[in-house]
Amino acid sequence: METAPSTYKGIFKSTALFGFVQAFKAAISIANNKIIAILLGAEGMGIIGIFQTAIQFIQTGAGLGINQSAVRNISEANGCGDKLRFSKTISVTNQIIIYTGLLGCTITIILSPWLSKWMMGKNGYTIAFICLGLVVMFNIMTEGQLAVLKGMRQLQSLAKASLIGSVVGLIFGAPLYYFFGIRGIIPELIIASGFALFFSNYFVKKINYDKIKFSLKEVYNEALPILKMGISLMFVSFLGTIASLIVASYIRANGGIKIMGYYSAGNVLLNSYFGMVITALMTDYYPRISAVNKNNDKLEEELNRQSSVSLVLILPLIVIFLFLMPILIQILYTKDFIASIDFLKYAIYGTLITICSNQVDMILVAKYNIKLFTSIAIVMRIIQVGLSIFLFKNFGLMGLGITVALMGVFHMTVMSISVYKLYGIIFNHFFIKIAVVVLAFSICASLSSEINNPILKYTIGAILSVLSIIYSIYISRKYFNIDFIKIITSKIRK
Repeated sequence: METAPSTYKGIFKSTALFGFVQAFKAAISIANNKIIAILLGAEGMGIIGIFQTAIQFIQTGAGLGINQSAVRNISEANGCGDKLRFSKTISVTNQIIIYTGLLGCTITIILSPWLSKWMMGKNGYTIAFICLGLVVMFNIMTEGQLAVLKGMRQLQSLAKASLIGSVVGLIFGAPLYYFFGIRGIIPELIIASGFALFFSNYFVKKINYDKIKFSLKEVYNEALPILKMGISLMFVSFLGTIASLIVASYIRANGGIKIMGYYSAGNVLLNSYFGMVITALMTDYYPRISAVNKNNDKLEEELNRQSSVSLVLILPLIVIFLFLMPILIQILYTKDFIASIDFLKYAIYGTLITICSNQVDMILVAKYNIKLFTSIAIVMRIIQVGLSIFLFKNFGLMGLGITVALMGVFHMTVMSISVYKLYGIIFNHFFIKIAVVVLAFSICASLSSEINNPILKYTIGAILSVLSIIYSIYISRKYFNIDFIKIITSKIRK
């Protein structure tokens, strides 16, 4: 049961696996949105968007953060080699998610008249929101089951289970929308979430552990540490949502809907382009550090390995993104959204830094230092709101981009100092050297994107892209023992 220490090759494999999963889910989402747009039009798209917003909001609150906190406890129990503790942790997690799922369903049903009025503007959707209670319940339970798979590092099972909902949604969505129109939305959401729960449960049942039944009181006592951490993580998540709402409200009030549209488009582009990579990188990292959370030397080793791999993987993507921004914006949006570049060309640096700083703050979670983690989150969100308003007022969209970059620097600095002072964990020289090279490439790509001559701009951009790919391949082969060229050629021959 004990979790083996990671290797560079293992990190690359897990990242590649979940990178594929995220890319596949994104492709399914694009196809699904196209079907909705054709069969249901803008009205159907809007209704689904509202339903999903309501589901996510209630799911986040009622789920009590179990989907995140359980990963740590299961990883730690799995890593210590104590089968009884390991079995207890999985059994209690399975029971908690039943209660939180029922809580989510109950809350949705109770709020259904108000949700219909607040979100749809009339009472005619009360029954629809009552039915969505099932979706909330299924989703909470599915996320709990996926947390078990993450904690166990059952990567292939986790990947398969993660894809089920997306695939089933596409398979059942098209015929339901075709035959029933807007009335097919609720059945599709219920069917997709139900199948996702069925398959996630199927993979969890394949894990070899002793199933232990607890009384309600025993569940509470056993689950208290998981609940405390989960509620804290949920609170931090809500803080981010509240901060974003405040900033968005200020932009709308002082810059107008159009500026808000450019800002939103920039954020969506960053999240969709790099979100897949970040999710892929973090999926296996958190269970690994949770399993060794009492050994600071191993934690430092995991941090430096993960951070080095992250930068090497992300480098070509950053360079290509920076000089192709205008083209990407026109492909995904229209020429009118070119103004988003004022935000993106600075915000990209914040995203780059956050990729590594997130890996540092996960150490606080793995160490169960929730008070410090929450305190830093509160301070950071207050600074974010104040800085966003001040810089937007003085520099517009560019100011919002600078805010993202500065917040990345602040977050990285605070988290790095914290884990060093508390646990003696620090970035090594190898990571710092890679970080300097990545930063140099990024700055050069940014400067080249400002060149007015298109031929010269794209020539330099192409050269930088090729050089960044060569550098990533060189570092991977020399230091990570991974030969991408050999891997690709062997796949082609097969």
